Amino acid sequence: MRIELAKISEGGSTYTGELPAEAMDLAGDRFIRPGGPIEYELTATIVSDQIIVTGWMETTLELLCVACAEFFSTSIRISSFLHAYPLQAGQETLDLTADIREDILLAVPLYPRGHVDDQERCMACGRDVRQLPRLAGEETPPPDCWGPLDNLKM
Repeated sequence: MRIELAKISEGGSTYTGELPAEAMDLAGDRFIRPGGPIEYELTATIVSDQIIVTGWMETTLELLCVACAEFFSTSIRISSFLHAYPLQAGQETLDLTADIREDILLAVPLYPRGHVDDQERCMACGRDVRQLPRLAGEETPPPDCWGPLDNLKM
């Protein structure tokens, strides 16, 4: 998304629209797929020697579930987009695409899990999540795991 700096009004200008899913540049990724365009509403304001851009954006992504290894669809919304860009002499446009992409990817969970229905079944694959293998850090600790610390004498 490019903003023409000459068209930013004194009180700021609002830009609403969509970026195509290809802007996410996820063509070779094995774990994330774009699910639709990126919708946005951004306001650009020139303050002294900076361009301040604020607003929100939302898109749909397909993520690989870490429990069942099936893709599921989820919505990612960034409600607090805020970036400041230095205003450079002779600069005519400002490209926000890389920062939009980065903010969305930073909002993706590290270990995405598909949604579970009321019968404890994964919505992506339909299997019972209680029967799926667990991640290394998800084991339930034994009930007496703090016992040795309770006996610590200092």
